[in-house]
Amino acid sequence: MKKILCTLCALLILFTICTPVFAVSPSVQAQSAILVDKKTGRVLFEKNADTKCYPASTTKIMTALLAIEQLTPENIAVASQTAVDVDRDGSNMGILAGEQLSIEQLLYGLMVHSANDAANVLAEEVAGSIEAFVTEMNSRAAALGMTGTNFANPHGYHDDNHYTTARDLYRLADAAMQNELFAKIVATPTYEIPPTEKYQEIRYLSNNNSLINPMKGRKYLYSAATGIKTGHTSKAGHCLVSSAEKDGSSLLCVVLNAPNTDGTNYSFADTITLFNYGFENFKTQTISDIDEIMATKEVKWAKKNAQAILTAKEPLSALLPVNYDREKLIKTLSVPDVLKAPIKEGEKIGTITYSYDGITLGEVELINQKAIKKSYLKMIFGTLISWILSIWVMGPLGILVVILLVLRYRELKRQSRRRRQRKYANRRNYYQ
Repeated sequence: MKKILCTLCALLILFTICTPVFAVSPSVQAQSAILVDKKTGRVLFEKNADTKCYPASTTKIMTALLAIEQLTPENIAVASQTAVDVDRDGSNMGILAGEQLSIEQLLYGLMVHSANDAANVLAEEVAGSIEAFVTEMNSRAAALGMTGTNFANPHGYHDDNHYTTARDLYRLADAAMQNELFAKIVATPTYEIPPTEKYQEIRYLSNNNSLINPMKGRKYLYSAATGIKTGHTSKAGHCLVSSAEKDGSSLLCVVLNAPNTDGTNYSFADTITLFNYGFENFKTQTISDIDEIMATKEVKWAKKNAQAILTAKEPLSALLPVNYDREKLIKTLSVPDVLKAPIKEGEKIGTITYSYDGITLGEVELINQKAIKKSYLKMIFGTLISWILSIWVMGPLGILVVILLVLRYRELKRQSRRRRQRKYANRRNYYQ
């Protein structure tokens, strides 16, 4: 019995040591999911990432992006009757026909409160009509490479012809989060809209994203989360596009058609599982340091035969597995074949590109560490030799040599013929 216990303890210790090295793939309940490193685009996890799903209100990411790009936040929009005529079983903020709201207020209503009426008002303000705006949505989706996406409205209310994929929503979120105003809005837990001439009370907007809003309880609150958008319909299930930053790493996550069973909303639970998986098993690591010599190279006409010492202009960090295989880290140098003096200290010489497991991590400029002076004697002598050896000199010289050789050959033949003739004449005189 004692031996069995010792064996089990040894196996447990071994398992504990090896677990961080051999990371277990996370279990996800959602139909479709993807986790991506924002900086490099490296996919850390995916499940049915190209399966078409209904996006519900995550659609509003595209609506917000187009509105922010084309409208001025301070400008005022007047809501039309068409825009506010929305299905009341969907999410809305009660905008009234003729009500005036700033573009910024509408954007907060759109992304914090998930207001379908705000989506319509913004759509009409951008394109003149909801139909024209949907055309713009699909054009932008195509430009972003969202090949599995088709939008039918600006808010995500169910339509059989309104669909996307987890990978496509990642591409959309990645583009949108590069906009500072968008990133600020989607990280906002609560927002207030003061009374208007049509609405006499303050509108208190509360974000449905439980990752960032403590007002929704602390069950799913995630300190590293920075957005982005929830979505839900009976046919779409629970959807969530989210972002998180921790220890220099930045992740984007999409889960679609997640269940809500036994008191667990798996759009949040799955997302937290994936973020924890990403942060625990991948780490932002420095792969290029400014003190590391990347290459040395001969320099033409350099005094004292000095060589160019090439180092990185700036450090490069990238998200990699915690215990990554260094043999898979590939460095590709791009440096001119010939370097000529003089070369200044700090002068850019070329670049070095890093990739890991087929994924490009980044590119860094290479600079020369020490100034290299020109030897004019080497330059003059080298130029002279090069000129002598050039085709313009060697060509005619070669032809001249050939001519001289031919003439010499002919002269030798004549001399040989004359010697034979004299020998023949001498023999004939002897016998006579």
